[in-house]
Amino acid sequence: MRALKRILKEFGTLFLIVGLAIAMAFLIILTRILAMYTNILITMIGMVVFVGLIGFILWLLDKRSKI
Repeated sequence: MRALKRILKEFGTLFLIVGLAIAMAFLIILTRILAMYTNILITMIGMVVFVGLIGFILWLLDKRSKI
């Protein structure tokens, strides 16, 4: 049972790292799209909101996991 818990923890960490990499790629794509169609101020606000949202979701997941 302990081995399974450890494997799940390691998988969760790996999943988190991969998820963050995907989120960063998505953020770069989103920034390019926003910069193409809007001015730079709206782009900056969008980036801050997006990163804040990802941080909030990760914080909630961290609170629920109780590791």
